[in-house]
Amino acid sequence: MNRIRHGFTLVELLVVIAIIGILVALLLPAIQAARESARRAQCINNLKQVGIAFQNYHDTYKQLPVGAYSCCWGTWQMSILPFLEENQLADMYQFLPKNFPVFDDRYRYDNDAAAAPGLNPPMRNFAVTSKRIATLTCPSDEPQVASGCSNAKDGLTFHNYIANFGNTNHVGTTYPGSPAIKYLGSPLIGQDDGSNGPNRRLFSTFRRITDGLSKTLLASETVQGQGCDLRGLTWWGWAAGFEAYASPNGSDPDRMQRPTDCKSDLAPNPPCLPAAGPLFNNAARSRHPGGVNAAMCDASVQFVTDDVDLATWRAASTSRGDEVYQELVQ
Repeated sequence: MNRIRHGFTLVELLVVIAIIGILVALLLPAIQAARESARRAQCINNLKQVGIAFQNYHDTYKQLPVGAYSCCWGTWQMSILPFLEENQLADMYQFLPKNFPVFDDRYRYDNDAAAAPGLNPPMRNFAVTSKRIATLTCPSDEPQVASGCSNAKDGLTFHNYIANFGNTNHVGTTYPGSPAIKYLGSPLIGQDDGSNGPNRRLFSTFRRITDGLSKTLLASETVQGQGCDLRGLTWWGWAAGFEAYASPNGSDPDRMQRPTDCKSDLAPNPPCLPAAGPLFNNAARSRHPGGVNAAMCDASVQFVTDDVDLATWRAASTSRGDEVYQELVQ
């Protein structure tokens, strides 16, 4: 007796495969969106921790840290390490001692004992700046480490959060655009080129933020530059801050110190040009689609879209501009 065997025909198999392919194509964007939402939530939490660290620093020292001591003698990032549960790294890092008349190259952020002989305790700054700080790394970005670069020592780590240096440039002077943009204060600021000596301490306090803590930006995001692009090298003074001269993730180029610091022709690096004189400035940037996370001076965090009104963005960056604006999030 012959048995009739039932099975799928080739056409039926192809139809099933096609249906599965369509379902995967429909589900994949949703899965990717869910993953990015989780990454953005982690980034928000990181910025919240940064904001709290600044608050605790201020409670301890009754002032905010200096944004950056020129290019190479430390940034706010080193200052808040104890408040990010990185006490061991904080104890290792050596800022330039007070009352030094000039910037001493032995105390650079990228030096070790071999590069700074004669110091006691021995120089261990590079042991700090070659470490990755998880709280300062956004999971939406690809972690970068300097390698084979002429402008950065091999092993230096890049991170994703930068402090608010105001509405003009890293050293808080009028931006000579057309029209010129007047500096109206900021929670943190980068020091000048050292011509006035390292004791020109540029500290601020929450009391001096007359525009209000909930109305003034404290920190936002940056991207980790690839291929020796130095954006995200936040141990380095000229990459440790952002300015609101341009919108978040805007097409206006960042202004880095030297031509070698920019690799805007290498995707996915954003646009960049070498600075004209000391007027370094960077926009807030992220790998999140549509905007950046930003922490206010009261440690609250919000997601600011790329199409935020530029006047509103600039008003939020100043600490004593007396501007009236609604909300960054519309």
